[in-house]
Amino acid sequence: GRPAMPRPEEHQQPLPTLVAVPAGMKCAMSPDAAADRALLAATAVQMSAAERPGTSSFASSPQTLGAQSAPLSRSATLKSFVQELRSGSGGYPRRSSLPPRRQALGSPAAAARSESADADDPFGASPSSPAGVQMRCMSLSGLLPRSSRFLKWRNEGSSSEERSLREFFEVMVGPRGLDRCAEDSSFSSGLCLQELSAEVLRSEILPRVGGGLARALQPYLEDLLTRRQGFRGAVDLLAAAADADPSLPRVLTEITSKDLFLALLLATVRQKRVRLAMAYSRLRAPLPLIFRVAAGPGGAGELRTVAFFDVLHELACTPHMTRQVLTSLGTDRALGCGKTSLLGVLAFSPAEEGELDVRPAGPTHAPSCDLLCAEDARWVLDMHGSWAGSDGALQTALLSFVLWSRSVCLVHCTLADFHQTSNAPRKELQSLLIALSSASVSAAEPGCPPLRPGGVAVLVRDAVEKDYVARRAGIEAALKPFGVLTTIAVEDFRTLRSAARRASAAERLKARIEEPLVKALRDGAAGTPALEELHRVQRAVAEQVPSAVGVSAPSREREAVAGRPRRSALGEELTRLLDAAQRSGAVSSTLFPLSAIHRRTTALRRLIGGATRDSDGGSTARGGGGALMLDQLRQEAEEARDRVEEMQRLDAHFNAAPCSEVMAFFRRVAASKEQDSAVRELSQYLEEWKEPKVLPLLERQREFLDRKEDHGDTNEAEMARVAAEVAELDFSMDSFWIEMELLERRAGRGGGSPTPASRRSGEDAEFGRAKACLESMLSAGQPFQLLHSRPLQMAGGFLRGVLESIGAPDTDPRGIYVVSVIGVQSSAKSTLLNFLFGCGFAVRAGRCTRGLYASYLRPANGSRPMLVLDSEGLLSLGSEGSVFDGQIALMCMTCSHLVLVNHKGELSRQLQDLLEVCLFAMRHLRLTRLQPRLAFVLRDQHDRSRIVHEDMLKQMRNHLEVAARTLGSPLHELILLDSTAVFLLPSAVTSELRQGQEVCWTSELFAREVLHLRSEVFRWLGEDASKRSDRGPHEFSSLATWLDYAANVWETLDQFGEQLLHYRTIHDIELRRELADVAKTAVRDALDGTGGKGECEGGTAAGFHARARQMVDSFVARMHANPSKLDLETTDLELSRALACLRDEFVAQLEEIFQERASSPRFSATAKEQAKQQIRTPIEWAFENHLYTWKLHLKKASDERAMHELWVHFTGVLNRHLARSGHRSCLSEAESHELFEGEWRSYEASYRARLSTLIKEWQTLAHEVTLLFNHAVGKLQHEAGALALLKEVGPQQVALHQGHGRSNGVASLLEQTDEEWAEQYFYLGFWNTVKMKGLALLQSAESDGASTSLRTNIIPRIRQAVQQGLQQLRSEIVSRAVLDEATAAESLRHITCTILHDMETRLITDASVSLKRPQMLHALHVALRVSCVEALVAVEEDKQRGAMQDLLAQKALIEEHFLLIVQANKGDVERATNFATLYNRSLMHWLDHEVTQLAADVRSQVLHEMPDPQKASERAFQQSFAARSWPDVLEYVLDMNAYLEKCYLTVFHQRKRAYVGAAQSRVEKRVLGAYRLLVDVIGTWARREVEATPRATLGLDVAKGPSSALCQKSIKDLKDFIATHAEDVPRSADSAEAHRQLAERLPATADFQITDPQLFAETLQARISDFADSPEIRARLANKLDKALREQSVQAWSLIRGCSEHCPLCGSKCDLVGEHARHHCSHHLFPAFHGWMDRNTGLPSFNHCLGHETREGTYECKDGTWRRLEEYLRSDHPSWLPFVRDDTGASAERDVQHLRAAWVNCREALLEYFSPMADGCPEEWVESFLEEGRALTKADLQVAKDTIRKLRNHTWASSID
Repeated sequence: GRPAMPRPEEHQQPLPTLVAVPAGMKCAMSPDAAADRALLAATAVQMSAAERPGTSSFASSPQTLGAQSAPLSRSATLKSFVQELRSGSGGYPRRSSLPPRRQALGSPAAAARSESADADDPFGASPSSPAGVQMRCMSLSGLLPRSSRFLKWRNEGSSSEERSLREFFEVMVGPRGLDRCAEDSSFSSGLCLQELSAEVLRSEILPRVGGGLARALQPYLEDLLTRRQGFRGAVDLLAAAADADPSLPRVLTEITSKDLFLALLLATVRQKRVRLAMAYSRLRAPLPLIFRVAAGPGGAGELRTVAFFDVLHELACTPHMTRQVLTSLGTDRALGCGKTSLLGVLAFSPAEEGELDVRPAGPTHAPSCDLLCAEDARWVLDMHGSWAGSDGALQTALLSFVLWSRSVCLVHCTLADFHQTSNAPRKELQSLLIALSSASVSAAEPGCPPLRPGGVAVLVRDAVEKDYVARRAGIEAALKPFGVLTTIAVEDFRTLRSAARRASAAERLKARIEEPLVKALRDGAAGTPALEELHRVQRAVAEQVPSAVGVSAPSREREAVAGRPRRSALGEELTRLLDAAQRSGAVSSTLFPLSAIHRRTTALRRLIGGATRDSDGGSTARGGGGALMLDQLRQEAEEARDRVEEMQRLDAHFNAAPCSEVMAFFRRVAASKEQDSAVRELSQYLEEWKEPKVLPLLERQREFLDRKEDHGDTNEAEMARVAAEVAELDFSMDSFWIEMELLERRAGRGGGSPTPASRRSGEDAEFGRAKACLESMLSAGQPFQLLHSRPLQMAGGFLRGVLESIGAPDTDPRGIYVVSVIGVQSSAKSTLLNFLFGCGFAVRAGRCTRGLYASYLRPANGSRPMLVLDSEGLLSLGSEGSVFDGQIALMCMTCSHLVLVNHKGELSRQLQDLLEVCLFAMRHLRLTRLQPRLAFVLRDQHDRSRIVHEDMLKQMRNHLEVAARTLGSPLHELILLDSTAVFLLPSAVTSELRQGQEVCWTSELFAREVLHLRSEVFRWLGEDASKRSDRGPHEFSSLATWLDYAANVWETLDQFGEQLLHYRTIHDIELRRELADVAKTAVRDALDGTGGKGECEGGTAAGFHARARQMVDSFVARMHANPSKLDLETTDLELSRALACLRDEFVAQLEEIFQERASSPRFSATAKEQAKQQIRTPIEWAFENHLYTWKLHLKKASDERAMHELWVHFTGVLNRHLARSGHRSCLSEAESHELFEGEWRSYEASYRARLSTLIKEWQTLAHEVTLLFNHAVGKLQHEAGALALLKEVGPQQVALHQGHGRSNGVASLLEQTDEEWAEQYFYLGFWNTVKMKGLALLQSAESDGASTSLRTNIIPRIRQAVQQGLQQLRSEIVSRAVLDEATAAESLRHITCTILHDMETRLITDASVSLKRPQMLHALHVALRVSCVEALVAVEEDKQRGAMQDLLAQKALIEEHFLLIVQANKGDVERATNFATLYNRSLMHWLDHEVTQLAADVRSQVLHEMPDPQKASERAFQQSFAARSWPDVLEYVLDMNAYLEKCYLTVFHQRKRAYVGAAQSRVEKRVLGAYRLLVDVIGTWARREVEATPRATLGLDVAKGPSSALCQKSIKDLKDFIATHAEDVPRSADSAEAHRQLAERLPATADFQITDPQLFAETLQARISDFADSPEIRARLANKLDKALREQSVQAWSLIRGCSEHCPLCGSKCDLVGEHARHHCSHHLFPAFHGWMDRNTGLPSFNHCLGHETREGTYECKDGTWRRLEEYLRSDHPSWLPFVRDDTGASAERDVQHLRAAWVNCREALLEYFSPMADGCPEEWVESFLEEGRALTKADLQVAKDTIRKLRNHTWASSID
């Protein structure tokens, strides 16, 4: 709305003619000439007031020409010049044409123009000045129509000034008066979307002038302050409007910027005045402090003087030790000398000269006092008017300020103020000097000197040098009694025609004034106390006014000014408490004990919960051997237990910690009456206390860094100590509110020390008042911290209650807008928001925003309330890395309607990469309720050509589009990004040197562009809101609901964001996936043998599995060949070493293969190194699995050996007993039992001890499960979809749920209640929706039913699905008795792709439930691990129970044998019978081994026929579709996995039937032959012994025993004969094997005596023959064979079933072999076989998956959106990409005939199954393929379902059996 600034060449026109008008010219003029002179004089004076900032009142320069102004021609006469002035419409030029003045004071351009100016400034000339009135002609655009005001000021008395002041208040305030006007004001923010223009003024503002113009202008004026612009433009517009419209009040032509600000200040609520004053002072404009107001409404009532000292609260509430204050005041004779102009020239405090309140001034000019406070070190109080012309209230206020600040007073006077003869000061000057020199106020603290002014310096204005020199001595002598510091004559600068001379004179004058100021500073006249002291001084001075302003003689006694500036009572108390905390050595923890405990607890909770990838919450055990990884996990588990214990101690400490003294003090202050200002004052004192302590520490840090950089030496310990001290001082006022929240939280849950009920009630009231205090501050726009502390934490219930209270009274039904900003650190993000929305975010160099801050505002333009978020800077050197940057950016993107991306310079690739990763995380976390709009704000753009930057944004958008498509979602479904959403801003700050000092200000161009950006922001918000209005309720209905959502978002980002945000770009993600595929292929080749260098017998490359299996089998064969002679420990050690060598060989080979295949330069060295570290793990696990297989065989042999040793042990006991008794003593039955029980107890105890060392403990199993799952997670993370959300966790997650989680304070997923599910796994909006619906339908009967259904139906259904899935996995692990990596990976896919998918697409779609996807997946993941550990624990318990059962079974046999030997009534018959039983039992173990070998042979034959999933799938397709077996087709379609298992079982049973019968007969024959051989061997031994025994011994009585030991034989003789008999008989293969087994299977028995070998042998032969002839052997053989075949069948099926994934279109099974991330199947079906139908007609889809029509169709995704095939697969099934293409149609044509025939003959059953699918089978298909009599019916569907159900339940039996 302003004319453009002129170009330099426009100034090269001739200067206007200068005309001097003598002082006495008025009387000689005609009336017309007098009027012309008045007009010319008014023009000159007004032009002086409209000077640019670069021109002073003593250095004139031509007015800058506007773009629409025309230069004046030279005027030869005054008449022609006046005619030019009067020409034009309206008589006078409009002030709206005046261009803004932006030339800097002291700039080179201004100096050059000043040199060329010949006219002197009329300012400073007194009415009696002999120089007369000097005027200079200006351009037409610079003339301001103030002639009427000028004439009043010159020619009329004070009554006109009073009338003008009353008219001003009448216009500005209106009929309500000041008090009502301020009360009616609100906290709404003055955010305007357009400049204040003449049109706006005429249409919107001036019609409301009757109600008070200040209220109507308030939003526009506040907006100008927000954008750091002055009010001069508004002043010009008001004057132009008043000139154009005679009906408007004339006072509008007289007001100045100061008047407008004063009106704004009076019309604003008290809480906002401080902020307005602070903003106005930043403009380097004088701040009005003391002025007159009209007390009554409409400008009526008494005119009283008021002092607005409270507006200095932000500037002076705390003491300033070195601030010096000057006070400028003068006498009546010095009026018009230019006191204010002189201050502007001397620049004691930087000020915008255009804002100085100089004459001709506005209605509030005199008497008043302004404060120049732009520079903190020196303030200047400027009094307008004279001392004699001011009332007592103004004098009181001024003296109060002088005494409070110990100000040095500059008294302006003239020579006329001194008697001509005596040089004594005249009455007014004398009275003023007496008041200043004698005024004093006693100090608040006893013993301190009273407060006095800092001194007086008298400035004699416009003194002619010769006149003053003559009187100088007399004047100085006369002033000496008043304690004047110095007397300085100020010459009339108008007599100096050269600008250089004027500048030099000003410099000399300033130097002379500086001398007494420096002296006063040395004497202690510096430092301002707290603002509280000013109010005390004012009250004290008010009581002393008569003496203070009287004319009594001044006191010559003067005390020295000394003492430290006093703090306020609040400041003193806070400083005392802070000093006490510092003396404790731990400042932060002493001040905020609960915060310190809470930070530590949060850090521990994150570590335990696994919030970071490399923290102990995850697992660091990723490399090395299995034992090393287990050791690492054990150490991590121990550390986790220590952390849990520490957390418990911290919780107890949290509940018992007392409230600190400073927090008790802060609570009292926050609950006090003046709480708002008191809290702000505490904030100032806190910063004042911290600054002198922090700055030296920071300087020490810089010294350390400099020393390290220069010399390389540094003291690390000292640096750490300094850093710790800095961290201890890193707290602010936000820390107090955080501690307050924790105190309230603890009080709410009953923590802390026990307190009486009355005291607790008082505390609750105190907390309530503190909340009210914070609510008041936040309502006024005070920024508040949302994310705080380290680690970052979200604000809690205390802030939520405050935010809820803010929105409660006037909640906007449209909800709230949320706007956030992200950008690089120190890119002026906070500055941008402050300019855009008037926020008060902290601004300084370095990091000024930590975490996330917010500011709430209610725009006055009728828009929704707005929440503005200011985020911590990104990409900084001190940040926590790229993950932290992504978390902050994603937090803003997911919680905002609009995100402003603030960036200095052009769009960068680094910024694009960050957005890419954020899109990746948004896609998987599914956090957003809406699509946030992104707009780029490019800062410091000098060339603001939008085309270039829009092209760059288009490139970025295209790149993000591609990235989003790779994620399976269009960009517009994630974010809204227009290709033109880029805004260019110039630099916010312009600076230059003025009189040797750098002066900065905000350019008008930046302010205008910010306004344009603000209008664009509201336009974007409005358009997006209108588009979303038809989608349901508003996203953020209130501040509290937004905070709840933001807390959930941050919880998700904190726990799971790192899993997705550690990447750099989408390209990096894709490369890592590709590299992972390369690693998987290399691992598969190394394991399976296709890529190895070793060769097996057939000449093909042998993999690790084959060679390791071969090695294990060879050792197992060796062990079974010599079960009793082989040393098991030596064999185990030998195999372990051999396997380890084989592992190391293949690890080196694998790394070589990987390096060769990953040699592409596309893969970074870091990524390759990470992948290389992980590829060792599969070999490690394969090694562990083969070693475990060996351990199983070893354990079986060890168990057999242990049983053998058990017999050996007890036979040794028996042998020792027999040896001691000489084979003659016997025991009774009771003694025998006692002896056995004693020996058995001893042995059982030792056995249990050995068994406990072999059984894996719970912790060991948890560690093994952790390693398995972490490795599986590491591989699955590179797959697309929800698998990317999986994260590695440590064993402590499982440990927390050991047993019953409730006992550990953590409940497992299935143990949690429905309320806990709703809180942890569903967004809060879910239950809010339920409650609202319930309230709305409270009167209806359906209300309770709907709400109850949501509570009792949805969560129980989800819980049931989870429980079934986990129970199924647990049963599978228990049945297989082992958990491998493939099972772990498959189970993770199951919970992600099946259970979680069902939750999102089936269980909660109809209930409007919003699932916390990452939290639910993590809970499922942990529950899965817990289930696996519990299953493995059950397996180990079963193993232990089995071992004990075997031991107890042996106990019965051993006890029988034991008692048989030691009891007296047992002979050869009983002992032979017992020996036969033991021998038969040992031979049965041989039978079991033969059965196992037979079952393994059957499995090998089946695997030869169906070797892998691909061949099995091909066989299934051929047996069903190709064979036209329609029942098989139906089963294939219903569940291909089940049908494939049916095919496998059929083949298995076929092989069993063809092979098992004959093999079983051979085994039976071989075993029975061994029994018969044993009978023959026993007979041979008996005959041999009988022949060798002397005949005399044969007649002995058996019952009495042998007569001599030499005649007896023992069982050892028989055993030796059996063992050596094979060496004496002719050998054959079968005979040798039978003899070997008989020798190896000899039972362990006591070496008992055989009395009659013949009797013993006959009895033994009879019992062995009975065993051989009995059906027990055949039954055992059949039972064992069936069990072994079932076990082998399960193992073979696990190898054949392959991948469980199905084609998303047709349901065909993936037939790829081994581990893979991308799926593929050879035979696709019509989508109709999988239930796909046309969404409009319901007709089945017959488009083959490989056909063109399928690719062109659209498919419904999980989120309900219909997309093309490629996008559908990317969105829901990315692992099936790239999808197979068949552009020629050859592949599809091979199967299409089979598919058509299958559909025709199965369609009746399929249509029933896929109801409501319509029957759309083409007639030509029916004619060609229908088979009458064989086509399926609905009844066949039930048969197929029953078959599938039996297959799933493992109850199906093949008809072959």
